[in-house]
Amino acid sequence: MKDPRKAFEMKLVELARKDPRIVAVSCDSCSGGGLSAFFQEFPERSIETGISEQNAVSLCAALARQGLKPVLVIINPFLTMRAYEQVRDDAGYMNTNVVMVGSGGGLAYSTLGSTHIAVEDVGLMRSVPHLTILAPGDGDEVEFALEQALSVDGPVYIRMPRQARNAPVEGERKMELGKAEVLAEGSEALLCAYGPSAEEAMKACRILQEQGKAITVLNFTTVKPLDAEAVLAHTKGKKAVFTLEEHAPVGGLGSAVAEVLAEAGAGVPLHRLAVPEGAKQTGPYPELVAYYGLDGESVAKQIAEVL
Repeated sequence: MKDPRKAFEMKLVELARKDPRIVAVSCDSCSGGGLSAFFQEFPERSIETGISEQNAVSLCAALARQGLKPVLVIINPFLTMRAYEQVRDDAGYMNTNVVMVGSGGGLAYSTLGSTHIAVEDVGLMRSVPHLTILAPGDGDEVEFALEQALSVDGPVYIRMPRQARNAPVEGERKMELGKAEVLAEGSEALLCAYGPSAEEAMKACRILQEQGKAITVLNFTTVKPLDAEAVLAHTKGKKAVFTLEEHAPVGGLGSAVAEVLAEAGAGVPLHRLAVPEGAKQTGPYPELVAYYGLDGESVAKQIAEVL
């Protein structure tokens, strides 16, 4: 089990040793947000803007226009909401090579209240032109997402997890940019997830297996562009499709999958398992995930009831 921010920190330093164009920009995130080691090793390539998120995004766009590869780290809602105009205009419309890391996606800052909980971010960022969205859930996925993000031609948003999580499956994994990862295969239903929810999806899958119910689980480390081909291929013959995410019902993976199914005329019922709209509860992270019915046990129960 890798600390995702430590995995990010070490991978960024590793990549920066090979590519002098990589620079790090922090909004009061250099100590605990995954940039500490970079700032220590590359002080001449490190910029701390303080609590100045809008300026930081525009600064990164300017750096990218000069041929550099800026990696920006900001607490999630302060990137995706406070600086949204700059994300859309300077990164999106200008199609600049900026990697924007929203630290602590979903319910990660569960004890700090609704101002710090980011459950609308995917919906907002999906509408930004040219933007690729990566949503890793464990340390290995974080390393993969960062390396891929720096190779993309255009802006990238990484929805960074905060809590250390186990990989959803053991052994060697097949992760590919823009492609869904098949974690399990079964004939009765399809469960789509991303980020930390992928581990909960596999917990649900194993519980259902014990009950004699076999489901397919797809992990979308790349949320945009969505792997529509995988969704449709694994929907065939299924009784139902489910999406699972630490996000509001509107605009996230559930909406993205709904668009794919509707446009293809798939005719399969879709059930979105998500954080209720307007949710304001606070508390320890595992308890809050369970409170909203997004833990493996709750998800298995909801799927079993539908099947």
